[in-house]
Amino acid sequence: MKTHKSCKQNSKQTTVEILTVTGCSSAQPTKDKVVALLAEHGLRDVNIRETVITTPEQAAQKKFPGSPTVRVNGIDIEPAVGEQTNYGMG
Repeated sequence: MKTHKSCKQNSKQTTVEILTVTGCSSAQPTKDKVVALLAEHGLRDVNIRETVITTPEQAAQKKFPGSPTVRVNGIDIEPAVGEQTNYGMG
């Protein structure tokens, strides 16, 4: 996982959001990796927000491509996700 350039610029305003569904086996390992990467780069003032997607409507509203999803300041860390048009819970 690469460090998002906005993390380097101003960590006080950086939010990392981890979106998951209930029971996602990759949710905790993903959070652990995010926390480790932030620590590795000395980023201590980053807000980590966890969002559990519970309905298809919420998935569509959040443009949720699948679990887990990681976004830095609202931008998905997977570049191809921006081209996706179908969202849902699986």
